[in-house]
Amino acid sequence: MMVNIKFNFLIILILSLFILPACKPEKLEIEVYTSDIQSVNEGEVLEVPLKVEFSMIGEDKNNELPKATDLAKKYLPEDSEFEITKGTFGKVMTIVTSIPMGTKKSLPNYIKENPRPLMLLVSDNKIILESTGSLKTLNSELKDINFMLSADLPAKSTIFRITSDSKKKVTVLATAVFSEKKAYLNFEKSIKRRKSVEVEFKGGDGSVYKEIPVQLELKF
Repeated sequence: MMVNIKFNFLIILILSLFILPACKPEKLEIEVYTSDIQSVNEGEVLEVPLKVEFSMIGEDKNNELPKATDLAKKYLPEDSEFEITKGTFGKVMTIVTSIPMGTKKSLPNYIKENPRPLMLLVSDNKIILESTGSLKTLNSELKDINFMLSADLPAKSTIFRITSDSKKKVTVLATAVFSEKKAYLNFEKSIKRRKSVEVEFKGGDGSVYKEIPVQLELKF
């Protein structure tokens, strides 16, 4: 009898994962040029391209994704693009936008005037993906729509595309990442001008990036 109860509970739990709507960042794609780092180190704040994919399990009967889209627009540039499509187990929302990249000195004033949920902090040629106070506010507003809605980091997959437009070779370094479908504990690759490299950070269970921000380093 006890075995049947446990089995039924397990079935209900599994089914609930598909019935309850859940929206979280599945993938982040960020593109950075090497000259961007040099500009930032000189005091500029740059908006760099960002593509985000969210997945929602189950049917969106209450039109929660469009409501979430309206909320997100308050914290993103006006030219951001939003698209909602049908996925394997529900709906997929894709956002093509940008986030600011700057130093610890230049970012606070920019974020104050231009609220953004995410930012790229450059420190000693390290690029660190960090959340801002706006993300906390956005998540609070999303939970008013549905407690399962969230834009928390890390995403299941965060992909950095680093493109060199520097005359000299630039070396990209990262820890515990994937590149070209290969796993690396200590990743290091030099790229020439007009060449690029993609580095993927996994954010699943057991990932180190649940404890520390996604980050990589460039050596010029």
